[in-house]
Amino acid sequence: MDARDASIVAQVAAKVAGSVCCASGDTDKYLACVETVHNDLIERIGTGLVTQAFPGAEIAVAPGADVLVAQPAPVAGPTQQTLAAAPAPNTSGRKVYPRVDFCVGKQADERQAAWNLLAFQPNEWADGGTAMKVYDVKEHADGTTDLNNNGKNFPNFSITKEAMQRIGVGVTNNVGLWVNEGDSNVPLKVWDQAAGQTQADAVDFPWESRRQELQQFAYSR
Repeated sequence: MDARDASIVAQVAAKVAGSVCCASGDTDKYLACVETVHNDLIERIGTGLVTQAFPGAEIAVAPGADVLVAQPAPVAGPTQQTLAAAPAPNTSGRKVYPRVDFCVGKQADERQAAWNLLAFQPNEWADGGTAMKVYDVKEHADGTTDLNNNGKNFPNFSITKEAMQRIGVGVTNNVGLWVNEGDSNVPLKVWDQAAGQTQADAVDFPWESRRQELQQFAYSR
């Protein structure tokens, strides 16, 4: 199986799991479903035969059905190109799950809003002549973070409650964003929520380049 076929299988597994678990809010259930569907596809489906039969098509699961149908492949943007690339070696021994379009599971809307701010907004907004902080970057250039007194990692990024409230997301504390191995909790798509955009305006998240910009911002001050 080449990188393209592996990408197709991973995307199908993520979409099926998202459809099955979208109302449960249970992240563990979602991740277990992704793994189950992924493994089942690998064992039972001749991906190469399907893609040969439908050149230029992407495999997708029809809602409420167990059969696979072919859909025209979208124009490959930065995210799709990253997915199609060979994955980096996993040296931790832990399962690394594929990324999905939008945040799922517990507090998905809150976390998606936080990523939306981090993707598009500067560190501070001008608020009536004073500076209003939008987020803090707590990440070192190698992706690690400082440890607290209990030996636990601080979040890579911290979105302020004031910024979240400004875009209509009611929170009582800052929202910490930890980046999981393989970036599996970083959504593939984001939209400029602070500018009034909605999910219908979502675009591919150029995560790798944005992360570098945030690191440079943090350690050039």
